[in-house]
Amino acid sequence: MTVLHTVLHSTAFVWNDPRRDVRQLWPTDTVIGAQDIVVAGRSLTDLARERHTPCVLIAPVAASATHPEADAHVTLVVARITAREEPLGWHREVSATVDCDLRAIIPLVTHVELLSTPRARDLVQTVLRTDEDDTRLHARLPKVLSPGDLIVFACTGALALSQVAPRTRTAAVAVVDAVAVAEDVEETGGVCRKYRGEPFAD
Repeated sequence: MTVLHTVLHSTAFVWNDPRRDVRQLWPTDTVIGAQDIVVAGRSLTDLARERHTPCVLIAPVAASATHPEADAHVTLVVARITAREEPLGWHREVSATVDCDLRAIIPLVTHVELLSTPRARDLVQTVLRTDEDDTRLHARLPKVLSPGDLIVFACTGALALSQVAPRTRTAAVAVVDAVAVAEDVEETGGVCRKYRGEPFAD
């Protein structure tokens, strides 16, 4: 029972269908282009280049007439594919590794897209995983998916970067913050000010 419970909560399925109207899953003012997705004039590809991956963008969504109680925001998590393995034998799923923590994403994810080809129709069954644990997310993604590619997870509600960053990166952020605070105290000779440094990038 415990094992079954663990399996069910560490595996999720997002069956992307190119015929499905997914406009309501994206923030308002979203433009899905041939090679990028732009939200309120902000390119997600540029966002990943500036902030490194994983990174998050929280934006409002249109109010739902059928579900007025639904959260008014969506979080877009941009991550990078770090490895790909081809299916072996009877197993038909491509396996791809991402550089984010999937555990907080899985309960909230509604859609997954490859940023370089968000309108692709040649999709294959793909299992996304991380290097840190056995959490998996099954989705239909473009056949051309390769290491280095950027993918975006559309998630309901708000997610913080600390929730999707790998634990190794989270630990590194804590170390950087601690060093910055210590230096701030030394400079001022008193109680430290709030850390105002640039976002940490791997």
